[in-house]
Amino acid sequence: MKVAFLGPEGTYTHQAAEKYFSNYEPVPVSTITEAVESDAKAAVIPFENSLGGGVTESIDLLRERDVEVTGQVKVEIDHVLASKEGNINDVEKVRSHPQALTQSKKIIGENGWEKKESSSTAKAAEEIEEGEAAICSKLAAQLNDLNILEESVQDRESNTTRFFILNGKQSEGSKTSMIVEPGEDRPGLLGSMLSCFSGHGINLAYIQSRPTKDGLGNYFFYIEAEADQNSEKFENTKKCLETYAEVKVLGSFGGKDA
Repeated sequence: MKVAFLGPEGTYTHQAAEKYFSNYEPVPVSTITEAVESDAKAAVIPFENSLGGGVTESIDLLRERDVEVTGQVKVEIDHVLASKEGNINDVEKVRSHPQALTQSKKIIGENGWEKKESSSTAKAAEEIEEGEAAICSKLAAQLNDLNILEESVQDRESNTTRFFILNGKQSEGSKTSMIVEPGEDRPGLLGSMLSCFSGHGINLAYIQSRPTKDGLGNYFFYIEAEADQNSEKFENTKKCLETYAEVKVLGSFGGKDA
């Protein structure tokens, strides 16, 4: 089975694919959007980081594209500072994916390095030039024959990213993800929608608002509910929600480290 992921080889998304799939054909692509739109059977996309929060590009794509969330996998993120230089004092610029740069503000600020963005942490390891360092995985540094100047450079030791499996094999899940888009704007509307969950005994694991891009002040909600989409209580909750908003159920999932 072909599986698309944010490449090149050595990214954390690649490591997530390796952790989730026992037998697959890797299809590395340049962007999250390309992974979602790929002709591959399934895709792996980063969704949420314990330091940086939700990956907005991924959330928007779940609303805009016809995809199904069928699994998840969590990967511990351990960034290294890698360079062609042999000494950290010779580094003037640091390059990485925007999320990794956000997660490593302390070491960047302490050294006053100029920041440069790359499409992925592994791509940063490929692109660095003289006087630069990449914040990437140890695997990416090794694949590109770089010197590891510092290990565990992220601001906090606890740094985990959750990845979604899209369009894979569907199985019964403990959580259901959905897009909820209100059809009106009035006082108490969000409270009314949330009462649909509490009224049917369903806990929410995640909720985030995003602009619809249709005008200032217009938002949709990405929600994860702790219930399988085929359960009676979820069906009743969905019917309640549909009296207030348009509901797009993305799928139920368990997955690795659910």
